[in-house]
Amino acid sequence: MARVQPDTPDFAAVVAEHWDAVYRLLYSLAGDVHATEDLTQETFLRALNRFDSFKPGTNLRSWLLRIAANAFFDERRKRKRSKTGPLDDEPPGRGPAPGHDLETAERCARLRAALGELSELTRLVFHLRVQEGLSYREVADLAGTTEQSARWHLHHARTTLLERLGPDF
Repeated sequence: MARVQPDTPDFAAVVAEHWDAVYRLLYSLAGDVHATEDLTQETFLRALNRFDSFKPGTNLRSWLLRIAANAFFDERRKRKRSKTGPLDDEPPGRGPAPGHDLETAERCARLRAALGELSELTRLVFHLRVQEGLSYREVADLAGTTEQSARWHLHHARTTLLERLGPDF
């Protein structure tokens, strides 16, 4: 396959079609808007540089999500080595944007906190299955685990979230 350039309609179409899915996955893993934006851009740069390795006829979204997950885990390993953490998501004193419903913000914060208590692998499986609608086989391939393990992680995520958030959440 010929190398695709970033300004070609082919790659631009790939970015336009899959940006949201990649962003959602990375946000569910990173939980930080700025890190998510950086990682999403990194994902598409990596995809562009490796586009000739994509096998036509396979699932392009799964391929991109795998690159995104790898970018997240690479960044996490790099951060662990440098012993520094990310800055807070919002500066002190800034609340939700004007007009944003306080109850919704509180529910989102509770959900984010509950998701943050899950292991990264469990969060990854949960996101890929629930948000992206991937099959257990695709989830297992992306997460580097078995289908049975992916099913267990999804079950564990659901029961943990139900315990933390309650049935009426």
